[in-house]
Amino acid sequence: MYIKNNRINLIFRITYLFICGFGIVRHLSLHDKIKNINMLSYFTIQSNIVCFFVMLCSIGHSFISIRRKVYHNYARLHLFLKGLALVMITITFLTYNLVLTGTGFSMTTGFSAALSLNDKIVHFIVPALTWIEFLVFQPKGSFKFVDPLRWLLAPVLYFIFIMVKARYVKPATYGIGIKRYPYFFMDVETYGPWYVIKYVFIFAIVTLIIGYIIRTIDFVLGMIYTKVQKFRIKKRAARRKRC
Repeated sequence: MYIKNNRINLIFRITYLFICGFGIVRHLSLHDKIKNINMLSYFTIQSNIVCFFVMLCSIGHSFISIRRKVYHNYARLHLFLKGLALVMITITFLTYNLVLTGTGFSMTTGFSAALSLNDKIVHFIVPALTWIEFLVFQPKGSFKFVDPLRWLLAPVLYFIFIMVKARYVKPATYGIGIKRYPYFFMDVETYGPWYVIKYVFIFAIVTLIIGYIIRTIDFVLGMIYTKVQKFRIKKRAARRKRC
């Protein structure tokens, strides 16, 4: 159950790419390196960047399909990365709304924590568009049972990246604006290792749950699509016999 019209796919994906790219660029600066270091440390920005490049590949897929005048099958790696992007951006949405909202969290120092256009794009609009792309335009029955376990690699690598980065960010750099930890629940110095490990465990479990929810939706819709296709084939065959 998905739209195979290559031109409709292309229009949606180009729109998606523009909105996602705009949201990323709005959080970066051509002249402020410190701001870029801080921004690129956020899982939110990293997940949006992953979504951007995965969608760029999907646009390439649409162009190939249009050129060949047939719906071109996705590569297995492409589908896996689409699932990874969906998991990452869903974590971004849930973390912002369930963990960070009400804590005074802001990705930009010196700005109000009130919801801005920038926040809406990267925390709400891109996640919504990613789910629409998955439900409406992606072939179903594409994900394997082990994929959610593999998608778990994204938050694990992110945690390792932040811990390594924090080790080399000295207190003296705080004066120039570099943040050691992008999120409060990763601050080992303030809250202790067990506090951080608790959040890491929770995020790992939530990531697995999200992954298997996505895989289940994909599997069920894939079965429905297969049954509908078989029913249509039988119906056409029955009409031909009558003729």
